[in-house]
Order: sequence, then C-alpha cells, then structure tokens
Amino acid sequence: MKALLALCEKGGPVMIAIIALSVVLYSRCFLLLMTLRQSRRQLDQMLPQPEGPAASRRLQDGIYEAFRQQRVALGAMIAAAPLLGLLGTVSGLVRTFDSLSSQAGQNSMENLADGISEVLVATESGLVVAIPALLLVYVAHREMRKQLQTLNRMGATPE
Repeated sequence: MKALLALCEKGGPVMIAIIALSVVLYSRCFLLLMTLRQSRRQLDQMLPQPEGPAASRRLQDGIYEAFRQQRVALGAMIAAAPLLGLLGTVSGLVRTFDSLSSQAGQNSMENLADGISEVLVATESGLVVAIPALLLVYVAHREMRKQLQTLNRMGATPE
C-alpha cells in the first residue's frame, strides 16, 4: 500500500486514475481468461463423445459471445491507459514550467528534475498498464480461435 501511495506521489494526481483503470482492466482480462478456460474444459469433455452439432454450436456461440462482449471494453481501457499517462505527462510539464517561471537559481533546477521525474513516472505507468493487458487480450483471442477451430473440426457449422 505504501508503494502505491509513493507512486501516486511521484506520478501526480493522474496516477489515481491509472491505478483505478488498471484494477478494472486486469480484473476483466482475468475474468475473460477464466471464462475461456472454463469453456476449454467443457470442450475437452465433449471431445471423446461429440454430443451432436447442436451442442457444439451452443458452445461455439458461448465462446465467441464471451470474447465479443469483453473485447470492446478491454480495447477501450487498453487505449485509455497510455492516454492517461500522456495526460500526466502534459500536466506534469505544465506544473514544471510554471515552477521554473516563478523561481530562479539552483532551486529551479531541483524543481525541473522533480517535474521531469513526475512526467516520466506518469508516462511509464500508462504504458506499463496497457502493454501487458494487450498481450493478455491477444492470448485470449488466440485461445478463443483455437476453441472455435476445434469445434468446427467436430462438425459445428462455421459462422
């Protein structure tokens, strides 16, 4: 908890939004992965004894729908994370240049270093949230496609 507070202090007020977004984003990513894992188990149970095209079609529709419902929201959140980092960058630069214009001498150099640090922390945090989530969504998409291909091989009608 102290680490999160220190991160918020270092990265500025936009860090609260980035942290909140990361909690929602990753909980939804892992929910999607768990849903796909559950459907993989159902599929594995069906493989030895195909229950007919109707059962495999229902499972196929369920797999596709689970991914489709999450895809848009996850994509929006993944896109929002670096944008929030950019917002933190801009707001940090504004504060930095404001402090530079109001002070002179050695103290201004310390403020400049603090401001640049805040800018970099916000930018980095936005990217650190977005990139792994993008990879998780790719893994989920790949798993969904594999399951749909397996069902198609079992005789389900293609979409």
